Amino acid sequence: MANFKLAASLMLLASANAFTLPTTGITVRSSSISSSSQLQMSNVVVISPPGGIGEVAAVKAAKMGSSVRWFVITPPSSTATVALSGSTMDSIAKDGKGTGSVELAGAQADSLLLPTDDSASALSAVSTWCGSNLDGIICVYDGVEESITAANNVPGAKPMDGGEVFKTRTAMMDAIRVAAKEASAGVVRDGVKVALLPFEKEKTGGEEEDSGLAFLGSLLGGNKVEIPSTLSAALGSNNLVTVRYGDLFGIPESSPEASAFLGGPRKYPVLRDEYTMMAVRIDPTVSVSGNTMMGESSRSSRLAVGEAAVRMATKSIPLSTASLDVCLTSLTGMEGPDEEDWVDDFKRAQQAATSPSAELFNAAFGSVPSIDRLADWMATKWAPAVLITYDIAGIRVGARPVYASRVGDGKIEIVWQELKDFKTNFVGTMIIEVTESGITAVRGGGDASAGYGSVSRSPLNGEDILVRRLSDAAVQAIEKGLATKPAPTKRKKKVQKVTPVVVSTVVSAGAVETPAAASAKAESGPRTTGARRSSERARGKRRTRKAPEDDGG
Repeated sequence: MANFKLAASLMLLASANAFTLPTTGITVRSSSISSSSQLQMSNVVVISPPGGIGEVAAVKAAKMGSSVRWFVITPPSSTATVALSGSTMDSIAKDGKGTGSVELAGAQADSLLLPTDDSASALSAVSTWCGSNLDGIICVYDGVEESITAANNVPGAKPMDGGEVFKTRTAMMDAIRVAAKEASAGVVRDGVKVALLPFEKEKTGGEEEDSGLAFLGSLLGGNKVEIPSTLSAALGSNNLVTVRYGDLFGIPESSPEASAFLGGPRKYPVLRDEYTMMAVRIDPTVSVSGNTMMGESSRSSRLAVGEAAVRMATKSIPLSTASLDVCLTSLTGMEGPDEEDWVDDFKRAQQAATSPSAELFNAAFGSVPSIDRLADWMATKWAPAVLITYDIAGIRVGARPVYASRVGDGKIEIVWQELKDFKTNFVGTMIIEVTESGITAVRGGGDASAGYGSVSRSPLNGEDILVRRLSDAAVQAIEKGLATKPAPTKRKKKVQKVTPVVVSTVVSAGAVETPAAASAKAESGPRTTGARRSSERARGKRRTRKAPEDDGG
């Protein structure tokens, strides 16, 4: 039997002894499972603040058949409660392949930062509750700001000022890293560790600065808590997958506030972005050519980021390198990726991260009905609209892309120019080629007479923006009918062998009951077998007229 455990309220841990599941307030749901499905079950730990991507990952992993332990970290002195609805647990029981389960536990951030010899410290109990032989671990910061806002809006509570908000935010992020370090010790050797980070952390060269709370223990005279400087350092570099996301949107489907429509029912309903931007693109955070594949305008759905993390942690997506750093961008589309699409996207991202190819972009189509039509649309509609955006037109220093033109069959050239000494120099190009199976983009050289004949080894200004916009162009091409979506790989159907039924003609020596005699032919109409008439009628007989008798008169 598979037990589906749900803590009705968040456990606020004050000591290691208190770090156990209570016997009250737990809803237990059971369903029968087979021994073969038990062998395929994965043990996954999720460490996050309440809600957000952490809740998405915990529920999704349980629905995929994993045994999930969700450790929730709340602000200091918070009295918040975390619960999953009964409908969510029912969906886990239905979709979880008979093995899915979710267990909740948690602690206030300040209790994880106390010295280890303090009786109020909950740090030593993290690894005890999370357990060992873990197949994967997922850690994320998303939800910190929402938790602080919720704690600040509690009726009767004193509002926090700017300094207190900063300290609370820092304490929660430090507590997440400390808990991640403790729990990651139970991950098996080939287990996958997933760190989910906002992309802007990459700009400063690190995730966050040392807050100084690592010395809290020494100030109090106890054993200080060592706080890792980054989430990646807390998890370790072995089998580490870092998934970076842009501007987040979307609400977990298990949240009571989840709804497909924006603002409730309307005469003209508006769908939320998480239902209109279900398509995703996975790219290496920094390509071999040096391009940063995500910018300030990139957006990411919480539902997509959580599912990507779960698929990596449960090893449904193979990891070909010891570590991987990718970014996930949500694109316009009403259909999300299936299991094979996830595998193909991550495989392409891993190849792009290690391949020395000069290729900047590659999108595959099922087919392109007219190459010239798609190339004309990109040269006359898509490219001019992108080049006049603020991200491109706002480039004031150095070269920038100026115009696009057709240069051959299915080829579009975007030209970079730079003004020097009142003279326009042709610096470089991006050559986009449309084929019957997809779109590719490579970097090209400029004016050889001006010293720009060779292909630049460093990215051109605005090149990363054009590469990201090419992803939108590929999706729009499918929506406009200029290309078709690639057909999924056909899976081999399992042919079930039917055991033939052996019929024996041997009759026992004893008395054998004879079957009841067939009932007489019913004459009650069409309700009986054969739909016979109620009575037989003579057919095909002609009536002969009798000749009039002669009276002789």
